[in-house]
Amino acid sequence: MQASERIPVLDVGPYLAGAPGARDRLAEAVARTCVDTGFLVITNHGIPQTLIADAFAAAADFFDMDERRKLDLKVGDLNIGYLPYGAQIVRTSKINNNTRPNLSESFYIVTDLPADDPRIVAGDPLYGLNRWPVEMPSFRARTMAYFAAMRPLAQRMVSVIATSLGLPDEYFDRDFHEPTITLRLIRYPSQDGAEDNQFGFAPHIDTSFLTLLAQSALPGLEVRTAEGDWIRPPALPGTFVVNTGEMLARYSNDRYTPTPHRVINANNALRHAIPFFYGPALDAVIRCVPTCVGPDNPARYEPLLYADHRRKLNLTNFDHRRKAAEAAA
Repeated sequence: MQASERIPVLDVGPYLAGAPGARDRLAEAVARTCVDTGFLVITNHGIPQTLIADAFAAAADFFDMDERRKLDLKVGDLNIGYLPYGAQIVRTSKINNNTRPNLSESFYIVTDLPADDPRIVAGDPLYGLNRWPVEMPSFRARTMAYFAAMRPLAQRMVSVIATSLGLPDEYFDRDFHEPTITLRLIRYPSQDGAEDNQFGFAPHIDTSFLTLLAQSALPGLEVRTAEGDWIRPPALPGTFVVNTGEMLARYSNDRYTPTPHRVINANNALRHAIPFFYGPALDAVIRCVPTCVGPDNPARYEPLLYADHRRKLNLTNFDHRRKAAEAAA
């Protein structure tokens, strides 16, 4: 079966424009792919190509900086800022024993809070300030413009997922009153330098609710089907690859399970990616939705505070967090 049959290309323009019947038609298509690969490609999404190109250019500019300067912006207790090569081993994978760090470097950007935000002033350990390279003022402007444009598109996709589950269109609004968002800029060197069992990004599932990934100039993303085959999403410039995450699986009681995927940069060139991860608010309690449970299908999951999920994930997959916790213990 062709990848395009397992990862459909869906025109979201009519839905975003409020065309009659467009929401229901899109929701039906989303439901079909979410019970299969959980991956789809969207067109006519309304994000200007200039913003996408600027975000990719900002990523390239940052990673081209001197290594010592990048390390000045290294992530701390929160995953905000620069994550160098060798700092992440995906230990949570259920399909591969990942023993090598990802062959990539990253820069994390979260919702941009002012220094006088009460949570920052109070030292709330779940909130932090973005770390910006002061010598590159356009970097902040370009990435924040992209961040701001992506947020409403992501929320519209959350809404159509609610429809696809037979829920009211606004069902998830309360849990997403202040969504947890991360824009992760990533640079992958060629796979030629990889060790055994090492990937640009090792096999994993996304742990938020939804991911929107602007198509990169070079291929690399691979999706694992239920049959164990690795396929690539249709590579259409200017589109977004959208995939479901672990929190949607919990909400849907595993009706929509996240699909493992990986990145292998087989190109003889650097590859950049800018995934936009969209999750519920940290104070949201993730519970199975009423349309996905019943007498013959009880809830598989206990309620989960999203903040607790985030803490556990960071301690598991990121060496700097794990070593800090071990030292404190």
